[in-house]
Amino acid sequence: MIQSIFKISNQISIDEVEKIYEKNFEKIIYEFMNLEIEWMFNAYKEYKDLDKYLILVNLIYQTLETYNKHFYKLSFGKFYNSSHIEIEKISIIDLVKSLYMSKETVRRKINELSKEGVLTRKLKNIRINRVKSNPNLERNVQNLSKLLFLFVSKLKKEHNLANFTRSKIEEKIYENYTQYWSLFFKFQIPYVLRCKKVYSSIDSFYVWGLCAFNEALNSKKLNQSIKDNMFSETEDFHENVTKLKNSKGINPTTISELSGIPRATVIRKIKYLVKNKFLYKDGQLYKINNNQNLKSFYLQNENFKKNQFELRIFLKEILNLIKT
Repeated sequence: MIQSIFKISNQISIDEVEKIYEKNFEKIIYEFMNLEIEWMFNAYKEYKDLDKYLILVNLIYQTLETYNKHFYKLSFGKFYNSSHIEIEKISIIDLVKSLYMSKETVRRKINELSKEGVLTRKLKNIRINRVKSNPNLERNVQNLSKLLFLFVSKLKKEHNLANFTRSKIEEKIYENYTQYWSLFFKFQIPYVLRCKKVYSSIDSFYVWGLCAFNEALNSKKLNQSIKDNMFSETEDFHENVTKLKNSKGINPTTISELSGIPRATVIRKIKYLVKNKFLYKDGQLYKINNNQNLKSFYLQNENFKKNQFELRIFLKEILNLIKT
């Protein structure tokens, strides 16, 4: 069998990704938000602590990067068949720097992971229990595949992807799981950290995200825009959503049910978000703040633009990997 020669000119370009992104933005942002919310839901359901899970994800990402450096690829099945993942070391200082956590917090959460049996130490060897460390893995793959298919379906003619169904994309990810998931974590970890910086905690961002997603989905004006492609500029999406007047808010009980976070914790996070002008109370419901003169609005809008820029780069990288 003659292997075709790789040509840089045949790669999917960032311009092609951006063109599809702009024309199909509402569908893309829906699938992206669904991916992120379910990722946080599954993580919280398993660990009741998103910071703890982020530490674990960071350790797994370091291991996947080591695999890549040595051209070592594992399928989903092989990666999870054995009982553990061996990692080289845990550097508290490196985790503090990369995850913006205090040394005391990192040390405490690593000790908690050890007590829970997620991490085990034997002499200098550190292992991550595969069974305990990865909640709802298949759902993450499925949700990412749905997002990617929105692009692949538009690139079929130009890039010889006619045979790529959503199931085929899932199959590709499962076959070279460690390579694909390294790319995902490369995007995901900084994304979560940027949002944490804006909202002060991952939990607060999770609560705000549910309010924003609910508000967008319940807005007749936004639903109509999906049909009419009214929001042509993706960078204005956050600004446009906050202008909507006929959208519904959400109460703490519903947020708790949707997120898995205890109601008392939800109320505490809402108080912070209201105090800092990210949300406001309308009767018994909470909505995202639509005052564009506030510092909170500026911070969110700038964060949204940065996240969308990085998302497009991630999509370009992973789409080219699918194509190879």
